[in-house]
Order: sequence, then structure tokens, then C-alpha cells
Amino acid sequence: MAKQMMKYKLNSNGTIPSFLYLGNDGVGGQWPNTANAGASPQDMWLVGISDGSTLPADQAEVINSKADLVTYLNSYTSTWKQPDPSQPGNMDAQIPFDQQASADWAWARLDALNS
Repeated sequence: MAKQMMKYKLNSNGTIPSFLYLGNDGVGGQWPNTANAGASPQDMWLVGISDGSTLPADQAEVINSKADLVTYLNSYTSTWKQPDPSQPGNMDAQIPFDQQASADWAWARLDALNS
């Protein structure tokens, strides 16, 4: 089965789920978002790439397209800031979070893993 972009929650004991692809060429767990229900440590959604196995419906949801990922990121990151790459020595220099660039980066990794 092909790897998929997804949002997922940690296991109930706080460990990383076995269905998350953990290779250096993946994305790990990115862009945390508060889940509507759930107690810690399952109170946050993270974005990652699946290892290609079946995803548990109560712990993961597939993100079907890059456009869907941008829409999802836009739903909660509009006030986020990120370091300004033009000022690497200035930790206070920030620019708005770039949802499209972030989605492009993640989706390029997914495409490479599935090629």
C-alpha cells in the first residue's frame, strides 16, 4: 500500500504510533493542532506520513491532496510565525508561517517516497 499524508494522534501512552513513517526522508510529526476531543497525550493532531499500513480510524485521518493539506493548515495556523530565513542570526526575526510552502515541502517528500 502507498504511503499517505495524514493527521494523527499519539498512542494513549504517549508513544509514537507504529503506522507513522519514521525515516529521515519523511516529515515526522509536524504542525500540532488541538484535537476537539481527547485527553493528553491524545489531545493534539500532528501531520505525518503513514508507513503504508491500515490507519486506525480513531487515531488517524488521511489528507487526500496537497490542496487539502493547505486548507487544513490554513484552518489553524493563520497567526503562526516562523524564523526569517534571511536573518539566520537574529532569533527575534520572524515572518508569517507559509502554509503553501510547508505543504509543498511535505508533499514533495510523500511523492518521493511513493515513486
